[in-house]
Amino acid sequence: MASQPTVTIEQWFTEGWKLYKRHPVTFSFASLLGALMCFPPAFLFFAAPFYAGLYYMALKAMRREKTRIRDIFKGFRRYWAALFLWWLFLIAFIVLCTTAIGILVVPLLWAMSMLALPLLIDEGKDVGSAFGAAFKTVFTWKNCARFWLYGLVVSLVSSLGALGFFVGLFITVPLAVCIQVVAYRDIFKPEEAFQQEMLEPWQEYPFPLKAEYIGPISRIRDVRNRIFQQIQSADDSVKLLLEGSIEHLDNVFAKAADLTHRLQQIDDYLATTTMQTLHTEKMEITRKLAESPNTAIYAQYEEALHTLEERIENHERLEELRQQIDARLTTIRVSLDNTHAKIIQIRTTGLSNARLESDDVSKTLRDLQIEMDALLSSLEEMSKTT
Repeated sequence: MASQPTVTIEQWFTEGWKLYKRHPVTFSFASLLGALMCFPPAFLFFAAPFYAGLYYMALKAMRREKTRIRDIFKGFRRYWAALFLWWLFLIAFIVLCTTAIGILVVPLLWAMSMLALPLLIDEGKDVGSAFGAAFKTVFTWKNCARFWLYGLVVSLVSSLGALGFFVGLFITVPLAVCIQVVAYRDIFKPEEAFQQEMLEPWQEYPFPLKAEYIGPISRIRDVRNRIFQQIQSADDSVKLLLEGSIEHLDNVFAKAADLTHRLQQIDDYLATTTMQTLHTEKMEITRKLAESPNTAIYAQYEEALHTLEERIENHERLEELRQQIDARLTTIRVSLDNTHAKIIQIRTTGLSNARLESDDVSKTLRDLQIEMDALLSSLEEMSKTT
């Protein structure tokens, strides 16, 4: 988990709504079932596991697993932990709401609870670990204010269902849980967030990435998404000029994803051996070559030495390519940032100038593709001899 997570409230709400829409009837009926079994005083003892059950359902839906109404009861698997965490936050809410500082702290506490519960349920953490991880995440100087806003808005969404004789709660409560699960995934499960992005209909991503390789490509993805938003919200005349760049943008991102995958493969390969090991092996073969008793054995050692020298050369080239890919991914992000700034400028300029600027955007994206194709070609050549 990053120590300074990025709080993207708008994206979390958008994806949470999409997640809810996958199983709206199932979510609503499960919420109704839980509510029917939580009338006072049962609410004090059963609300926590039923609420945890909604998290189970949302997590399953997020991972595209089949979601059933009976999943609402799966929260009882962590009954005591969920109940303890629920009571901990409930008492804190009550105490803080009676103080003047409560309005400043309660939304942050709500944001913490929204991260602590899925940690408890999805990762099987104990209450202390889940609470500590949520606390460290929310109370960061960089994002504290946005977490406060996030906690406030999600709590308002949940409470909106109380209007209309509380019937709306069966929609707004599971919707709020879906939003919370998306936030949890983005902060604590970046590899799942990336893989989920690749499962969208517009793009297939056939190879998984480890968590440590998600950061660079995720930042490129975020810039790409901002560019898409600018294009889609532009005036029709400007949008028409920029729509040609969308395909280029998709190609740039797909190639950047491919480069990131290759970077992971290179690191995995380089981790299996070191230059020191290869040179030690070369010295050993050279010694055996000098001591070989006959021509046949000499030829075998000579061939082995030639193969090893090729491996050493490829190892050096792979290290160079690894540095180039790392630098190229940074360059791609910077170029896309500049493209984003250009598109904003295009939207505020005259149509004739906008046409020139849009051509420049397309050229920038095409140049990026050419540069990445060259790197990928080098890697293809390497794979034939590695």
